[in-house]
Amino acid sequence: MCKLSKIAGVVVIAGFSIAPSAAHADSTAATLVYNFTYSTNQAIVARDSSENAETTSPPTASTDSGLSGGTNGISHYGGTLSDKGTMTVQVIGTEQDGGLVVNISEGGQQTRRAGAATCVVYGNTRVICDPNKTVYTEEYTLLRFLGAKFVDPSQLDAKKHWAATGLNGPQLIVVADYTINSNNNGQMQIGENRTINASGAGHLTTEVETKIGYDFNRSVPTSVDEYATQRTDGGLKGTSTTTYQTTLQLVSDSTAKTQRGR
Repeated sequence: MCKLSKIAGVVVIAGFSIAPSAAHADSTAATLVYNFTYSTNQAIVARDSSENAETTSPPTASTDSGLSGGTNGISHYGGTLSDKGTMTVQVIGTEQDGGLVVNISEGGQQTRRAGAATCVVYGNTRVICDPNKTVYTEEYTLLRFLGAKFVDPSQLDAKKHWAATGLNGPQLIVVADYTINSNNNGQMQIGENRTINASGAGHLTTEVETKIGYDFNRSVPTSVDEYATQRTDGGLKGTSTTTYQTTLQLVSDSTAKTQRGR
């Protein structure tokens, strides 16, 4: 099977690539540790020549190269990747504009390994990370739910729903909707529907569905189950469909014991 091609980070859009400014120290700084699993599956249909294309079948398990199509000008490629491990988030402080400044690192058992990177996260799920550091897509999945006032009661409608704003960028339209499906003394189950449309070459579209366990009293996600589908349409050059699944489970919070003892 062909090696999985590099996927653009737009699936969990960070929005901007600038290094965060200095933060004010936070005396209640926490260290959060999550177990994670990550998997992705990519299928590419590519035109290799200008000849008229005929119908072809995608590669099967018996096709070692993951390539089919022969002389008709169409090739099929596929690839998968999976890993599991831990993510660690250290809260550094807050920006004057309310952004939470954190360091995040990832320790996968196989390939998903990244040293600490500094990021600023906001309640509207906007994330800004140091562009000189590696931050994987599954790290962005966690980061976007860490901002202060991710759940803001004043923004809820009668159906306990709200929409994130301020996420669009150049040639980028992001629609993100959230609904609190249950609330047991601050232990919430939240559903996310997120669509990202990037104009320009490729016509990239990403659709994300996420189930979030959220502790409103501590303002931290306790579990995340995200499923994303990303489609790129290159017209005559071919198409690409990639699916991602990320799960996260909070296993350690350095502030939890302190809070329980109050």
